[in-house]
Amino acid sequence: MSDDTSLISVFQLPLFDLDEAFLLTSQNDPFQTLFDTEIGQDITALSADFVARKCQRAIEAGKPYRFRIDSKALRPMSYQIELHATKSGYSGFATDASLASKAEALMASYSQMIEKQNREIKEKTEQLNIWSKRIQDELAQARTVQTLLVPDNITAAGLHSICVPLHELSGDFHEVAYHADGSVTYISGDVAGKGIYAAILLAQTLTAFRAFYDAPTLTDLLCHIVRILEDRFPDGLFVALTLVRQSADRQHVSLLNCGNPDSLYVAADGHWRRFGSGGPAIGILPEDFYRTSVEETVSLSSGRLYVFSDGILDLVDETGRAFETEDEAYQCLASQDQTFKAKTPELFRSIAARYPQADDVTLACFYED
Repeated sequence: MSDDTSLISVFQLPLFDLDEAFLLTSQNDPFQTLFDTEIGQDITALSADFVARKCQRAIEAGKPYRFRIDSKALRPMSYQIELHATKSGYSGFATDASLASKAEALMASYSQMIEKQNREIKEKTEQLNIWSKRIQDELAQARTVQTLLVPDNITAAGLHSICVPLHELSGDFHEVAYHADGSVTYISGDVAGKGIYAAILLAQTLTAFRAFYDAPTLTDLLCHIVRILEDRFPDGLFVALTLVRQSADRQHVSLLNCGNPDSLYVAADGHWRRFGSGGPAIGILPEDFYRTSVEETVSLSSGRLYVFSDGILDLVDETGRAFETEDEAYQCLASQDQTFKAKTPELFRSIAARYPQADDVTLACFYED
């Protein structure tokens, strides 16, 4: 055997060498056993597929020449011969043609399977795109409806409030109602969770507020809202509320906070204090519990009162750093107040430039008009 075929012989492939006239000059045992050949035998006599001119053209082009011969065994099998040029003639080896055919058939089957999968992926992608567009359209419509229910800004004498959603559907909301005597009642809320359930509960809460905002006290108003919603809370949902009633002369407010962060009062000289929550968010306890809620009275003389959702406390900077303590957040709000004085949108934008939004945010400022 030639040196060129020594590696192949390790695998006991049927090997042989030919001279320039295509006569066998050597063969290994597997080749002799399969094809019952003799040294000096013409290889072309063993194959009907062999064409000398094609062989010469392939060899001259530096390519192997392939043809088939059948074994002489009791159950003849077709073998593919691969012929290469050597210094003294040619060398070649035989492989089971049926295995090659099976491999080709397997590759063809695999290609068909890939093509089928690609078609299915394309079809499913098109379906997903259709559904995605439909969902985006429906979310846009829902956002439009929610904007009608919850305006981005509320401006009234002595009051400015903004509601900035994080996603299409917000869990935060705010609303103001005007009384015949010139006073106003304000609500801001934060529904636990996001999405459709939160949006529906938000709408129900606003409906209850609009129906009973004229109640004699904020505690009465809160109990009316709790009663209306008591059996309508999906599992795990609740609503944090802040109710504020501002006098007709805008000089003082009554405050009732259930579950929202402490409200912040900032005096003209920059000193500030917190007004704590009067109870838990609604949806957690029965109505009777809220009848004992305590309202705070806050004078707005030369100062401003800020009420907000917990989105303010959840702000983080570009490095992911959040306020380390709640007092740090309150101090930040108080210092911004000294710069912007009740200009709530500018105040929020200034804070958000350093601490990007990570949740829905509602922020309202009450001041003596």
